[in-house]
Formats: sequence, C-alpha cells, structure tokens
Amino acid sequence: SEQKALETQFAQSQKMQAIGQLAGGVAHDFNNLLQAIMGNCDLLLMRHSAEDPSFEEINEVRQNSVRAAGLVRQLLAFSRQQTLQPKVLALTDTLTELSMLLRRLLGERCELKIDHEADLWAVRADEGQISNAIMNLAVNARDAMPPEGGAVTIRTANFHLTGPKSVGTATMPAGEYVQIDVTDNGLGIAKENISKIFEPFFTTKPTGQGTGLGLSTVYGIVKQTGGFITVDSEVGKGTVFLIFLPRHIIVQGVQAEPPVEPEAAQPAASADITGQ
Repeated sequence: SEQKALETQFAQSQKMQAIGQLAGGVAHDFNNLLQAIMGNCDLLLMRHSAEDPSFEEINEVRQNSVRAAGLVRQLLAFSRQQTLQPKVLALTDTLTELSMLLRRLLGERCELKIDHEADLWAVRADEGQISNAIMNLAVNARDAMPPEGGAVTIRTANFHLTGPKSVGTATMPAGEYVQIDVTDNGLGIAKENISKIFEPFFTTKPTGQGTGLGLSTVYGIVKQTGGFITVDSEVGKGTVFLIFLPRHIIVQGVQAEPPVEPEAAQPAASADITGQ
C-alpha cells in the first residue's frame, strides 16, 4: 500500500510538471501574439491624432494588451524551472503587479486585501520565485475558505530582530528582515498537521484535489532566498503564514553583497595507513 501511494504521488508530480511546462509554452506563444498586437497598435496610434475618433479605441486595445502581457509574464514566472536569479526587489511593486493575477486566482468568493508599510526595505531575491510562493499561499488560502467565501490579506512590514528567535524548526538570527504575512479567515489547520504541512506530498485535501507540493515549494523558495517561514493557525478562525526575508542594504548607490562566510580550512592530506 505504501509503495502504491508513492507511485501515485510520483505520477501526480509528473503530471503537475507537465502541466507547468504546457502552461509556460502556451504563455510564451501567446506573448508573441500580444507583442504583434501592441506593435501594430503603436503604429496606428502614430497615424492618428488624439482628436481622431479612432484614437481612444486603439489606445484601449493597447492598454488591454499590456494588461494581458502582465498576466502572461506571471504565468511564465510561475511555470519556469531554473536556478535562482536574485536581484534587488521592492516588494511593494512586486505585489502590486501580482495583485491582478491573484484576484483572478482567488475568484469572486474571496476578497484580496494588500497592506504595505511605508518605506519598506529592499530584499534580494528571484522575483519569479517570490511571486510563485505568494501565489501558492493565496491558492491554499482560497481552498481553505468556507462555502460563503472570505478574505485573504497580504501585509508587508519591516522587522528588526534584536535576538535569536525560534521560527518553526529553525532559529532565526538577529538582524533586519522584511516580513510578509498571508492571512485568511478560512477553516484553519488542525494542530496535529501543523508540523507536517511543509512536507512534500502531504495534503489534507480530498483525493484528486491536492498534490501536497504547494507548501513544500514555498518552503524551498524561502529557504533558498535565505529567509524563514512559519505558520500560525486555529481551527475555525483562519491561518497566517509569516515569511521573513533578509533586508538588502544599498550603500551610496552600491549594492551591499551579503557577507561571504570564510572557507573552512581544508584538512591536511592523511598519511597512507593501509595495511594487511
């Protein structure tokens, strides 16, 4: 039975990978079509003055094409499989761009609220991977909602930690972090499942409705970025996922690279102690 369950989980993971590749391929081809549409709209706008009756309609076509290109860009980021390409990010801008796709993912039953702290610190991370993590958390929050729906709230804040803090099974060292909270007022997570939710293939959803890969993917992305993630939940009241990403400091226009740990001393070559 255990071997059969593992085979089923592996087959499901292969199907999800194939779906991701298919979505990425379709999004790439559709993006090419959108570029042609926007290019032709630009040419038409150059030939028509602002007073022309057709100018407004052409401009509307172009603006909708730009919105569609934004959605396609998020799909490409969601489906890609590559090593991290970190860059300095303003999470306020990243989440604002992502909000359109999130509202589509959540549907009409769920309300999306985004609350940013003023002067949010910068982080250094892969934008596509961070977007992927936020989308996974939002989809999980949507699936945890009662039939009447609810609200998903994403908050960002600067967090200064003065001493080591226990975060899940890890210990977060003192320092400056950017905190991202994804909160829902759904059904919550049972206490006996809290310690297992980041394990691959673990899911509480009915058979055929969950792969158990969403939260493990989020955990891997956060860890690769050098951050920490934990969860707090109460059955019947909702769940909040807390992500802490290290602050990236820019000094006089120069990006401060993270400190490089000194290489461990290489052990001396051992003498030949072979014998009979």
